[in-house]
Formats: sequence, C-alpha cells, structure tokens
Amino acid sequence: MTFVSDPTTPQQEVAVLADAAEALSAAVGRAREVAEAGEAVVQAFLTVLPGLRGASVTVRRGPRATTVAASGEEPLRGDELQYAAGAGPCLEAIASGRAVHVPDVGTDERWPHVVRRFTDLGVGSVLSMPLVPPQDLEWAAGLNVYAVPGGLPPAHRARADLLVAVAAGAVTAFAHRQRAANLAEAVASNRDIGAAVGVLMALRKITREQAVADLRRVSQHANRKLRDVATEVLETGELAEPGAGTGRPAPR
Repeated sequence: MTFVSDPTTPQQEVAVLADAAEALSAAVGRAREVAEAGEAVVQAFLTVLPGLRGASVTVRRGPRATTVAASGEEPLRGDELQYAAGAGPCLEAIASGRAVHVPDVGTDERWPHVVRRFTDLGVGSVLSMPLVPPQDLEWAAGLNVYAVPGGLPPAHRARADLLVAVAAGAVTAFAHRQRAANLAEAVASNRDIGAAVGVLMALRKITREQAVADLRRVSQHANRKLRDVATEVLETGELAEPGAGTGRPAPR
C-alpha cells in the first residue's frame, strides 16, 4: 500500500483526492462481491489518511451486521464489540444516515460501555460514516475509521468527508447493480422451476402441487438448489430420485 504525505499546496491536495477518488471508483466498479467493494473503500481511506489505527466497512442485512472488509485486527475487533452490544457509532451511522464522530473514547457518554473498550485496541477516536442508506436495498453499509485520541486533524477530516461522498456513490451504485443482477437471476430461476413443474406434470400425470413437492423433496434430500434440480429436469427430461439412478417416478 502506498501512503501519501500531507500535500503542501491546495493544488497537491486536489491532485491527491482526485487520484484517490478515481482509483476508488474504478475498483468498486470492478467489484463482483460486497467484500471486494468494501476492501476498495478501506484501501482508499488508508492511502489518503496516514496514521490511522485502521478502517473497516460494515454491512447490515436486516438486524444483522457484519464486517466485510477490515485493515487489521483492531478495526475488526472494534466492529465486533459494537455488534455484540447492539450499539455504537458504527451502527448509529448506518441507521441514521449521518456521520458519527467520537473524538475521545475515554470521555464519550453515548456508548461508554462500548467505546471505553476501544482503548485496549490502541484506539482513541472513531469516525463512522454511512455508505449505503437503509432504503429500498437488500443491505446498508457504513465506513468506520479508527484513529488516535483527538480524532482526525481538520485537513484529514475534510479529506474523509470528500472521499466518503465518492465512496458512497460508488458503493450505492454497486448495490443497485447487484440487486438488478439478483432480480434477473430470480426471474430466470422462477422460469426454470415453472418449466420443470410443467415437464413433471406431463411425464408423471400429476398435479402442479405434486410436481412442486417432488422438486422440493429431491432438492432437500440432495442438498441442492431448487433451480439446479429444475434445470436438470429440463436438460434430461427426468427427476433423479434420491437413491435412484434414473428419473423414473418414485413409488406412490
């Protein structure tokens, strides 16, 4: 990883942020999994904010939060302390859609039972910022920056605010692309399952309900996805019964 030194002129500052934003957007654009997108965000912030204790990206699906990318053990453990307590700056930033700053974990009174324990990790301050809002998507996300006591210097906080706007746009776009792909896969899956049900109804002279039950039974017994079983029916014209070598109907 290449860390940047503090720019000495406004022009250098703009150049640093422009390069980081471009690299971040490109990396997230190439990502195929949430963890890849999260890793790109973490690396970008570590690059432009030297001296951090670490950074991480949290993804929340429903009530469950997990860390999909972390720069090391400290941010990972800091995240997990918050998940275990069900509270903290990380979860608050995602839920509220606003940045949450804890400049001194030793004096903060919002989550004292959580943030006081950050001192054991060598962390003195935390800045959590939302990336993907918890609206209309399967998951929400936030960035967590762990730093020394006192928080980020003003110049670094300004960098963080600018870069998180780029990160939020890139990761939200990634989330929408992922949702579109999942919907397309679901449509194709339902189509294949429906076609397989029709095949079984015709071959076995059974009702739709019986055909669906047969597909589910084989799927569960073989520990295979229902769509995979359906695709096999469409390709072979048979439903491979548990323990049987052919797709002949099971005894009824």
